[in-house]
Parts: sequence; C-alpha cells; structure tokens
Amino acid sequence: MLYQDECSLYRQPSQGWLWASMGRRQPRMSFAAKGNTRTRVIGALNAITGAVHHQQTWVVDRRTYGRFVLAAAKHYPAATKIYVIGDNWPVHTHPDAQALLAQDPRIEWVSLPTYAPWLNPIEKVWRWLRQTLVHAHPYADDFHLFKQRITETLDWLAHDPELILRYTGLMDE
Repeated sequence: MLYQDECSLYRQPSQGWLWASMGRRQPRMSFAAKGNTRTRVIGALNAITGAVHHQQTWVVDRRTYGRFVLAAAKHYPAATKIYVIGDNWPVHTHPDAQALLAQDPRIEWVSLPTYAPWLNPIEKVWRWLRQTLVHAHPYADDFHLFKQRITETLDWLAHDPELILRYTGLMDE
C-alpha cells in the first residue's frame, strides 16, 4: 500500500508565529526580492514499512505522475499487488496517467473520497516537512539550497521509518 500525494513549497518563507528562547531575539525571516518560485514534491508513503519515496519537479502532470508511480513500484519487485491510494486530483485518473500505470499490472489505483485529506497519511508527512523546514525558512535567496534541504530532509526519513509510521498514525505507540 502506497499512499500518494503532491505538495507545493515556495521560495518565500511562510509567515506566522516564531518561537525563541526567553531572553533571545526572535528570529527574523528574510524574503527574497525575486518572485515566489515554487517547487512541487510528489511523494508516496509505504503503509507497511514507512518508506517515503519522493521526487521534486517544477510541474506535476499526468506523465510525471505516472512515471513517479512506476519508479516507486520498482522498489517492490516481490510484490504481487501494489495499491496506490490517493486523492481525486484529475491528473491521477487522466487516461494518459492510467495508461502509464497499466504498464505495471501489479498497480491498482484506489481513490480516496473527495475532500478528505485526513484519510491520506502522507499529508502528515507534508505537515511535518512544513513545520520542521519550510515555515520561516532562511533559504529565500538560495532556492537551489532550499530544494536541496527538502531532499535531504525527506531522505532523512529513510533512517527512521518507525518514527514516520507513528507520526502518521499507521503504527501504534
């Protein structure tokens, strides 16, 4: 079972409350004079092992989506059936995307109910990423470094899949 979703992350840091230790200056957010460039992350969370597969791209279209799912499925050569569970974004059910997924007969697409992000555990991975890295980040002037940090942070999850399974609610405490 792979829970799949996409998220957008932006060059300019998100605004909101920032906490600092008592007696210290509150951290300041820096904003770039450039536009609010976006990167997209496609991800899949294995509901059993806690493995997180991810890819950064500028745009998520039906071909990018289909190729990502096929690449994620290659990590499970012994699986006889791979359920890919996701939301109702039209890209997921587009005939071109479904044709790509049909190249691997083990893949079966399962759609979540409309407007129900709380049913997709990878949404909690995106929340964790936003809370730990993206909110008030200092990388507005170096978008390349920001994207590198996103990749490093998501790769770090591979070192503690049990933590992710607990955080997303897929494993009991």
